[in-house]
Amino acid sequence: MISQNGTPHIGDRIEIIKLTSKSKKSYSSQVLNTTTEETFIISGPIHRQNLVMMHIDEKIKISYTVENRGRYTFDAIILKRSYKDIYQLEIQKISDIKRDQRRKFYRFDISIPVIKESIIKNEIKIEECRTKDISASGLKIYSNFKHRVGDIIRCKFQIKDHIIDNKCKVVRVGKVDTFDYKYSLGIDFVKLSENDRDSIVKFIFLKERLLREKELI
Repeated sequence: MISQNGTPHIGDRIEIIKLTSKSKKSYSSQVLNTTTEETFIISGPIHRQNLVMMHIDEKIKISYTVENRGRYTFDAIILKRSYKDIYQLEIQKISDIKRDQRRKFYRFDISIPVIKESIIKNEIKIEECRTKDISASGLKIYSNFKHRVGDIIRCKFQIKDHIIDNKCKVVRVGKVDTFDYKYSLGIDFVKLSENDRDSIVKFIFLKERLLREKELI
């Protein structure tokens, strides 16, 4: 459980953001142990069944969700790495904990149903779509209606027992070659609540953990 001051505890799910990567890609991790208030033992990142190499003295960013309070980050430096039993890193916090104001988040490939509503010529059009991926900042969905960039739509979908019904903005439109759909739509959430955002992040963490347990990532 995250402590009252926002510091993660043993067992908490976190993200490692590799700052040396141009894309600043994030990887799922977990706090395995704490040695002091400033140092943590965490699981090393794994991507597609391969270890993601991290280096001693490398600076990284740690990101995590505090329930009912939002998403937080701090900067850290890698002190040690070990491959005994499991791949793990010892890191030291080198900055204050800050509220994360990012609008870009890691996108997770998954297909879930989405009900899309849009107003076309003063008529409400409802379409059953599916996601290509999902993140805490938006979705990529498949659709048979060719929207324009800038269109405002409404998307409703369910993750676990949580229903998200939010206004969205179309930011990208492309063609796809599938049996069921003609177009892909890149969509950003408009004023997504912290509760909804945290539910999405937790959902992604859960799905990644299950895939990791099955050695599929």
